[in-house]
Amino acid sequence: MFVAMLCLPAAVWGQGGRAGRAAAAAAQQAAPPANPTGPGAAPAAPTGAAGDFFVYDTTAGTGMAIPDAPPTETHQKITANGEPLAYTARAGYQPLRNATTGQTVAHMFYTSYAKDGVSDESSRPLVFFLGGAPGVAATWQEFGGFGPKRMKWASDGSAGEPPYGWVDNPNTPLAQADLVFVNPVGTAFSRPDQPGRGAGFWNTAADIASLAEFVRGFVNANNRRNSPLFLAGEDSGTGRVAGLAAFLNEHQIPVQGVVLLSMTMGPDAAAGDAQYITLLPSLVMAAWYHKKLAPELSAMSAEQISGQARQFASREYLHALYNGDRMSADERAKVLADMSRLTGLSKPFLVNNNLRVTLDRFSGELLRDPRRGLSNSDSRVGGFVPPAAGGGRGGRGGFGVPAMAIDFNLSNLAGGFQTAYEAYLRRDLTFNGNSNGVFYLSSGGVGAFTSTGNDEASLAGAFARDPHLRLFVGVNYFDLSAPFYATEYTLAHLNVSPEVRAHNITVSHFEAGQMAYADSKASVRLQADLARFISEATSRK
Repeated sequence: MFVAMLCLPAAVWGQGGRAGRAAAAAAQQAAPPANPTGPGAAPAAPTGAAGDFFVYDTTAGTGMAIPDAPPTETHQKITANGEPLAYTARAGYQPLRNATTGQTVAHMFYTSYAKDGVSDESSRPLVFFLGGAPGVAATWQEFGGFGPKRMKWASDGSAGEPPYGWVDNPNTPLAQADLVFVNPVGTAFSRPDQPGRGAGFWNTAADIASLAEFVRGFVNANNRRNSPLFLAGEDSGTGRVAGLAAFLNEHQIPVQGVVLLSMTMGPDAAAGDAQYITLLPSLVMAAWYHKKLAPELSAMSAEQISGQARQFASREYLHALYNGDRMSADERAKVLADMSRLTGLSKPFLVNNNLRVTLDRFSGELLRDPRRGLSNSDSRVGGFVPPAAGGGRGGRGGFGVPAMAIDFNLSNLAGGFQTAYEAYLRRDLTFNGNSNGVFYLSSGGVGAFTSTGNDEASLAGAFARDPHLRLFVGVNYFDLSAPFYATEYTLAHLNVSPEVRAHNITVSHFEAGQMAYADSKASVRLQADLARFISEATSRK
């Protein structure tokens, strides 16, 4: 088994996951979201306190054993792309066994969907969705927009009000490939067999090794060893997915393609003044969406205004930050006027911030008059920001707490999401295992995660080991946590061969926030682009 404590020969997941996103956000001085929801949530450290009924306690002497049992199986039909699609759905646990002793050390909870009526299943593409980061389940991808059934979002894009439900998903990629949604140990219902073993899974090497063992076990058990394999990661999943691709390749399990959605930026893109240069175009897009720009700019399309933003950031803005006080009075006046015009921010505000605008200051300033703030995960979504003064009941303490940064978008999406998903598991997938167990969607099941390595190195290493590997990167204009220009910068500096850069990397841009698959318009394009990517990756000569 791969999950033994290994020193990976490949470059490993380090700045990816929550560690990578947190590092990038810290570099931009952005306040983290207070609500632990959504793919951008940080895992809560288990405390073991007697009153903590929702947090997994690694200090407990014994835990509830998960028995080995076959997954539940159901047969269902939907309509996808105007065509009927019959499929087999499975939900259950796959044990992870020690390669030497054969003893089970953990059980990973997963769901899978396979198209029916396929003459040769062994050659059909198979996509493994691996969630976002430590503590975050793959449920967001499955039920948010990639599975054959998805959350029934309200007309405003939120989860709406109870009762919550689900609907057929016409944009699922199931028509092109079979899908497996994998929940790492400590997420969803996945658990170590003994609580004390949990921390052993929460480091870069063990995370990749345990997921590799899941992939190996799944393809062997389901006669899919010859299927073209794809790995999909979201949010800061760059290092996890890239490191896993390299790891599997070294263990003679080749990977056909890697899919990265809301890819985390490389360290160079978040260092020094580069952090402001790579962030600025995303600030421009937010100001454009909220109609804070001049009429001629507001009339532009997303592609046009993003082009203007890139040009300003890479030329005049770069020149200004480089020259600093060496700028002439005319140069300073021009850059202030142009930056104010593109961001909707006043010249005095830009002067007071020395032309360097952080996420938290931008969010507080752009919609300051209506006292609203922006969501880092989707700058199109805002909400009322309460005053920071605390002290309930006369200002002497009590229930009053200081105002905290809130990601209004993730709050809107998360409400009812888990409620609907657990009902879907029980009703449609007939899964009745662990009926009283806590389902860890975004936090509570994973403690402190030890990260090592570098995401860019992981991705470059995967290409070095397999120059035929294909990469799809989904870039979102309104995701402030993964600025689109920072992703473009990272890809432009990726250490790969000219042949790989010219032929193996596909980049698609979406008018969406962090989860493009949950956006009613962007999801249609995303599905079409992914279908094309999978088709081209599996038909190349």
